[in-house]
Amino acid sequence: MLVLEPLMKKIEIIVEKTKTGYSAFAEKLPVYTIGNTLEELKTNTIEAINLYLEFNGSARIIERALKIMPAR
Repeated sequence: MLVLEPLMKKIEIIVEKTKTGYSAFAEKLPVYTIGNTLEELKTNTIEAINLYLEFNGSARIIERALKIMPAR
C-alpha cells in the first residue's frame, strides 16, 4: 500500500502484483495506473494523482510525501 499525504490528507493506494508487473488504484479517487516495477509504479502513481488534482484545482503531490506502508 502506498499512502500519499498532500496537505495532511491521506490518499491510500492499493497495489496489486500482476502477471506483467504491478497495478495501483486509489480507494477514494478515480485514479488507476500500472508499472513494470515498483519504482515505475511509484512514479506513475504520483503522476496520475497529480494529473487528477491539477484537473480539479488542487495542490500537487511531491515525491517526498509518498510513504510506502505494509498492507493491512
